[in-house]
Amino acid sequence: NFVGGHGIVGGQIPLGAGLAFAEQYNGTKNLCVCFMGDGAVRQGALHETFNMAMLWKLPVIFICENNDYAMGTSVERTTNVLDIYKIGSAYDMPSFQVDGMKCETVHDAIKEAADRARRGDGPTFLEIKTYRYRGHSMSDPASYRSKEEVAHYKSLDPIETTKETILKNKFATDAELEAI
Repeated sequence: NFVGGHGIVGGQIPLGAGLAFAEQYNGTKNLCVCFMGDGAVRQGALHETFNMAMLWKLPVIFICENNDYAMGTSVERTTNVLDIYKIGSAYDMPSFQVDGMKCETVHDAIKEAADRARRGDGPTFLEIKTYRYRGHSMSDPASYRSKEEVAHYKSLDPIETTKETILKNKFATDAELEAI
């Protein structure tokens, strides 16, 4: 049930609400998880969609993956609303900022949002604060970031920190992780 991406920046936002509407109309307990980047939240379709999603209490989780750079332009250069999750408050949509560098916090936030949607309480907007270690595409050398910034975020690598948590709590051994 993966619908895929969309070539138009922000174009997936109204499509996500449409998929959620279909699930609601068909009486399922399914929901739609609609991903977008921090650049996509500048599109007018987001606002129209958020309004309808709240009005109709659609079972959708809108997730903004905020890595601080829309393509090669920093979020700070494109908006005065740096805490992107606050956009949802204009529609009384439950909206939260989540530490995307910690798998556990992402899991907890999505579970809470999914439970809310399945209860019929409508959508949630999550701003997942994360980091992109390389440029936006092969043609993007990411020269707009410092080596110190990249090094800082590499020290927070969610794969490594999750591995540490797994080993510390003895959820798996090194050998089991290597097999995975």
